[in-house]
Amino acid sequence: MAENRQRMFSERYASGEMPWDSGLTPPEIKEIIAELPAGDALDLGCGTGTVIRDLLRAGWRADGIDFVERAIELAAEKLAEFPPERRRLFHADITRLGAMPELRDAYDLIIDIGCGHSIDQSARVDYARAIASRLKPGGAFMLYASQPRTDSAVGWRPKHVERLFGRQLTLHWRQMGDDIAIGAPACWYRMRKPN
Repeated sequence: MAENRQRMFSERYASGEMPWDSGLTPPEIKEIIAELPAGDALDLGCGTGTVIRDLLRAGWRADGIDFVERAIELAAEKLAEFPPERRRLFHADITRLGAMPELRDAYDLIIDIGCGHSIDQSARVDYARAIASRLKPGGAFMLYASQPRTDSAVGWRPKHVERLFGRQLTLHWRQMGDDIAIGAPACWYRMRKPN
């Protein structure tokens, strides 16, 4: 499944057919960027770097990871105006965070906007554990995940998110809604690593 998704996303980036790339940072992310003191952030599935651009504008240092090489190329173009010591991009698999020594030891903010909910079930526990280990004590994790549809295995139900991340992170709030682009219920989650 992971290889099929990577191929599909690579083809979509190559064709320029990227309906998920609005060029706008979600308001939930803008709010937390404004609320927290600038620090180190990691954007998982960063795409073309839109969220990273807003983090950098707000004084953060930001790293991004995406498994599509073209996405990383587009992000590098979008972020070229910012000093390289404040932004780093990695063409890599988000399920291998523990095997990426080039990442910072810990982050104040980690963001996953619709990326983790599509990883294989066998990799989900390690993914959640790696996110928790990469967060600084008191750090925030922002997650956007759709819920599964009858015709797709992609998505996480709220109870699965809470079970997956609840051992390491504390849920602060959850905001339910609908993802009109894919026709499924979706949810924002804000979690925190205990001090």
